Amino acid sequence: MPRSRRYNQLSPAGELPGTVQRSSPEAQAAFRQAREDAVRVYGQGDLADRAAYATLKKEFEKCGDH
Repeated sequence: MPRSRRYNQLSPAGELPGTVQRSSPEAQAAFRQAREDAVRVYGQGDLADRAAYATLKKEFEKCGDH
């Protein structure tokens, strides 16, 4: 049985995932750039998505009450 996808891929039009759409414009731009870089390194797919989310998480860490 195939593994379920944890992250949604971007649509061809470049639509952002819902969690990123609700983020600041700076976070959205960082995610787009991180995903473009990850696609160049890993190709299209889950690994590129995970790498982009990891980069975003490092750059925009939650602060304060969680």
